Amino acid sequence: MYSFKKIPRKLQPVKKTVLRQYRELVDAVKGTLFPSTPKEGWIRTVRKALDMSGAQLAERAGMTRNRISVLERREADGDITLNQLKQLAEALDCDFSYALKPKKAVSDIMQERALKIAKIEVKKASKNMFLEAQSVSQEKEDILISELAEEIMRAGGRKLWGNSKEGKVF
Repeated sequence: MYSFKKIPRKLQPVKKTVLRQYRELVDAVKGTLFPSTPKEGWIRTVRKALDMSGAQLAERAGMTRNRISVLERREADGDITLNQLKQLAEALDCDFSYALKPKKAVSDIMQERALKIAKIEVKKASKNMFLEAQSVSQEKEDILISELAEEIMRAGGRKLWGNSKEGKVF
């Protein structure tokens, strides 16, 4: 069913360590509480909190008042670049940071994905087996799904996040 690419034994411990470090870093962000973005955006909100006019921010940022107004609207609309935000944060004497905060632990996301793929693969095989009068019980099918999901998790990478043979994304 699957052909797993062999990784040289010398690289496996290093790769596993690197993957574990990435997962720990992402999981650490998951537990962090981030404030939601204000309706007007952070630029205008911080500027107003500092009692700074748009013209004053423009002077500090080396821009025109009109450009500040445009960038404030673009931020509120979600259409501003990270570099523009960094530049304005500096002009407002603020640190700039951003993060992608996973909704679940990385291992949970990966497990759900592996189970989804395993179910699809086992259902495909079950249809063929049914047509050949070789169907298996639901209990055995569940065991197959679980075992295949573990195999997919171990393989990771392309097996976990790639496209199906038909070219469709699961």
